[in-house]
Amino acid sequence: MMTPLQVILLVVLGLCITSSGFLSGSETAIVSVPRERAHQLAEQGRKGRRLEDLLTDLEGTIGTLLVANNFVNILAASVATALAIALVGETWGPWLATAAVTSVILIVGEITPKTLATRRPDQYALAVAGVLFRLTRILDPITAVFVAISRAILRVFGVSQDNHAALVTEEDIRALAMLGERSGEIESAEREIIDSLFEVTDRPVREVMTPRIDIVTLGTSLTAEAIRQAVVETGHSRYPVVEREGDLDHMLGVLNVKDLLRTPGDPTPEQLLELLREPLYIPESASVLEALQLLRRKRSGFAAVLDEHGGVEGILTIKDLISELVGEIQDEFDPGVPVTVSLGDKGWITDGRVTVEDLAEQTGVDLPEGPYGTVGGLYLSVSGDIPREGDSIVIAGLRFTVLHMEGRRIDRLRVQRA
Repeated sequence: MMTPLQVILLVVLGLCITSSGFLSGSETAIVSVPRERAHQLAEQGRKGRRLEDLLTDLEGTIGTLLVANNFVNILAASVATALAIALVGETWGPWLATAAVTSVILIVGEITPKTLATRRPDQYALAVAGVLFRLTRILDPITAVFVAISRAILRVFGVSQDNHAALVTEEDIRALAMLGERSGEIESAEREIIDSLFEVTDRPVREVMTPRIDIVTLGTSLTAEAIRQAVVETGHSRYPVVEREGDLDHMLGVLNVKDLLRTPGDPTPEQLLELLREPLYIPESASVLEALQLLRRKRSGFAAVLDEHGGVEGILTIKDLISELVGEIQDEFDPGVPVTVSLGDKGWITDGRVTVEDLAEQTGVDLPEGPYGTVGGLYLSVSGDIPREGDSIVIAGLRFTVLHMEGRRIDRLRVQRA
């Protein structure tokens, strides 16, 4: 029969193992709650505010948990050893205590509580936040000593103490979006938009703009009927107005078709010129995100893109930017999406508007990079002249033959291995 002292030791041992499980699970739960989530919980009640306080000084909180957990584990081992020696003797007592305490602490004090905390971190963290908050205040003097020693060791090894490192990275968000898609929480289209946001926002506007050669302009002698005809033929809602055809470097303004519709009667050319809006200019090096922010701030849907010499290289619309984020937006006026068609051993037929990147992927050939985004732009940049149908050049081991021209724009090409 156990003596009163042995009963007390057994109770202390049980309390130590229970405390070990509580502290181990608390550590896992605390570090599993994102700070953004803790901030949301803080707005819902006192426990949430305690949790946010613990995460604000995460280093001190973890230090407190480790100090307390190691203390109860060492105490459990000591009590178990004393109890085992009293029950089975000094020969086998220490061995029995070591085996028993190690097994029990591993299962009850580590694996089980940490698994539970991983599955329900919010609920677990809120449940223990009040107790941990008081515990950190009690053990703060002891914890501070160990934290200071830890920091000194980290400095010796050149480890930065930067507390402002990114809590959530781009890779984290992409991974969460992928997991959400797999679990069915978000749609594939939503995940693709998230990916597009990261891929597109840093891309320069010259890669998404409408190139100069494809811009439809209006002259100063414009009439309402001519504008209506242009709208029917092109489907655009805004047109640059220039003094001389194609002279975009001296743009007089931008005509918004909506302004024409609001004008009563049949306005004269002079009245139409009064409707012109001051064009917004963006450097070609600006990112898509910067351009989108500028257009929103200026409440404009149209901008001219300038090259390094101040000349107009292309135009940019809100539709261009949104299409990059959510995919190509086609309406009844838009031409078909540019494609490259494989002819097997005979090569490829490609639209001049196909991107250089897409053609490189289709052909498996690394095409040269430059101040252009399309295959037509690549051809013009290398040749230096406006080609005629039938002209051909060799680029990176591929022969590009012009099959059809649309004015001064390359509409269709044949691509073959040279």
